Amino acid sequence: MRPSYLRHSFLESGYGLHFAMTPPADVAELRHLAGDDPWRVVSCALANLQQGRFDVSRRLVGLMHEARDADVWNACATLLSYAAPYSVIREFETSAEKLLEPVNHSPYTRRYFCEILACSAGVWGIPHLIRHYRELKDRKVEAEVEYYISQVLEAEPGPISRGPRVLWESNGLPPPFEESTPVFLTEEYLTYLQETFQELVSSQKLYEQEALVEGERLSIQDVAQRLLTRVRTGAHPDRIEVGRMLLEATTGLNCRAFFDDFGRLQNLTAAAIVEDFLERGAADRYQPGVRYFFGHRIPD
Repeated sequence: MRPSYLRHSFLESGYGLHFAMTPPADVAELRHLAGDDPWRVVSCALANLQQGRFDVSRRLVGLMHEARDADVWNACATLLSYAAPYSVIREFETSAEKLLEPVNHSPYTRRYFCEILACSAGVWGIPHLIRHYRELKDRKVEAEVEYYISQVLEAEPGPISRGPRVLWESNGLPPPFEESTPVFLTEEYLTYLQETFQELVSSQKLYEQEALVEGERLSIQDVAQRLLTRVRTGAHPDRIEVGRMLLEATTGLNCRAFFDDFGRLQNLTAAAIVEDFLERGAADRYQPGVRYFFGHRIPD
């Protein structure tokens, strides 16, 4: 059972990457990683990751092999997305088919891999993300993953977020018996994804181990500036949530006040938090293309 100190943690419109309240004093003791309680494992991992102890992220991969609880998987996916070294995410990606095989009837399981690859934003991971998209068979999940791919490759939601073009194919019968079925031009869409990705890599001279966010090399200064523009206008709520998580993950800044207890955006409060961050010049310490968690540079 999720403990009270993790209530609404890992939620974009909740406590994000912070504890909801002060956790037990021994929460970071590494003995908890070997325990049977998945929430103790997650809590211990979060506490250690906040201190820059990134080796604990491997235990989250193991936990996803052991647990079949969606809530636990959501928490693990969030921590892996924003705090795990790419070496750990590569190991997780290598184990994809093993994890997917027992539940190949569920299209939602593969979505977790897409979420982690997109939110961790590694240039190396984009081809894997596109491959996972190709393997999806459920239109609802495809639409979710199109959003993930868009947040990596598009500065603003555009053709990628809208998904493949659709043609309507008639059964050839005369009215009123004629019916039409949608035909998604998936191969055309996949070609567009590949070409967009390659153009970004080439034009910006991106390296495999760099992070790519909204069509450019990760810059927390730019992330914060776009986030400020969006919270002022309320534009693209999904991108606001992603921007909040990325800003919070990188810096450790507590952005809980972005949202009220019902998950509604508090525009003025959110804007004030981001404005203060930018005015202090706090973004200057973060190297472009490099991932950080709570101010600690994530290895590799």
